[in-house]
Amino acid sequence: MQYLSQDLIRMALNPQTGKTRFSWYSALDYGLVGSLLLDLVLQDKLEIDNDNRVIGAIAGNTGNEFLDQRLSEVLASSRPRTARFWVTRWRRRYLGIQTIVLQNLVDLGVLERKEQRILGLFPTQRYFLTDESIQREIVQQVRAAVLEGIGLNSRMAALISLMQASHLTDAVFRPEERPEVRSRIKALAEGELVGKAVSKAIFTIQATTLLGAINGG
Repeated sequence: MQYLSQDLIRMALNPQTGKTRFSWYSALDYGLVGSLLLDLVLQDKLEIDNDNRVIGAIAGNTGNEFLDQRLSEVLASSRPRTARFWVTRWRRRYLGIQTIVLQNLVDLGVLERKEQRILGLFPTQRYFLTDESIQREIVQQVRAAVLEGIGLNSRMAALISLMQASHLTDAVFRPEERPEVRSRIKALAEGELVGKAVSKAIFTIQATTLLGAINGG
């Protein structure tokens, strides 16, 4: 099964440098933890109500151990929590969420991990696509969904919401396309309540983080 986090990281990865693109105030990290909620909703394991509260629906195996653990955590909660609560909690707990997803794609043979050294001294990990068409495919699918409405289903709408919340729109669309694209994505988000709830949680957290940084400075 293909997960939203995998699609999101494929869009974020720079195939030349082997690094994910710049993430304003950890936007990509928040998008990745938000994708955990959305994948569980898409599998009918969770629901998000009109007050953005996450409701446990069905326990059971999702086919992914990490996702199963997050489902169990939500189901074990003493009361329904908001999408913002879970996104914030999981972001703090999994500061290396990008590495978790990247390693998952290495295990699947989608990426190859290489160790490089900064200034010849400090080791760092880089991740390169084993086949660059894997990235082109997801980018083309997103472009077709936004620009032409092709392949636009609940899962794609959720991915587009996460793309926007992760500030990856500019990585997928050309400068001359972006004004129209932003209005299309906004209209799409209005009708996709679940993705909108998670995206709203991410934007709210980012705004709070930015405000805290400004006040702290």
